[in-house]
Amino acid sequence: MILDPLTGNTGAAAVKRADKGNAQVYLQLKSGESTLVRTWLAKGARRAQPWHYARPAATGIPLRGEWSLEFIKGGPVLPNPARMSTLASWTTLDDPEAKRFAGTARYRVEFDAPAKRADAWELDLGEVRETARVTLNGKRVATAWSLPFKVRLEGLRSRGNVLEIEVTNLASNRVRDLDVRKVPWKIMREINLVSVKYRPFDAAGWEVEPSGLLGPVMLVPLGRIKP
Repeated sequence: MILDPLTGNTGAAAVKRADKGNAQVYLQLKSGESTLVRTWLAKGARRAQPWHYARPAATGIPLRGEWSLEFIKGGPVLPNPARMSTLASWTTLDDPEAKRFAGTARYRVEFDAPAKRADAWELDLGEVRETARVTLNGKRVATAWSLPFKVRLEGLRSRGNVLEIEVTNLASNRVRDLDVRKVPWKIMREINLVSVKYRPFDAAGWEVEPSGLLGPVMLVPLGRIKP
């Protein structure tokens, strides 16, 4: 049985017998991807629908449209909403609050499905800083928190799709801002906060870290296969 830790999807794996009765399990793993495989000694111990194996049927299609960006949770202050025709780090916005913000922002775009036919579609988010919760047409798809930031889409409509991606960044930009402004935040009763060289910790010299959905976002047509 294959179990996807990102989506919770499960299915019976394709298995064949090798020499000496050993079992060979067919897996598809992209670079950076992980999966869970559960086995049983008893034959026919579990019944399940087959796992859906697929491979790209063509090159990815860029998801075009104007993205709306709304900061929904975090601080120290929520930056102003923005619109983007080309995705980039939210720290590049003309808003000083975006450069020190740590938290979650929601990206939203409306699009029609490509004219190309496919057995299924995969959403390739490109570069994500740092986690992405994907919702399509009001239905939660998956939370991508590790490479390769690709999720299988279900329920893609021919027209009028609404894709929402909630991206959460790291706290480093907010920590940097606190030390730039010399805010006394390192209040520890049991331990002193120091650098790796055991000197007083100071993040004021850190570079601003890229944050948000950097893309490019692609729709990849998939073709089902039977191993």
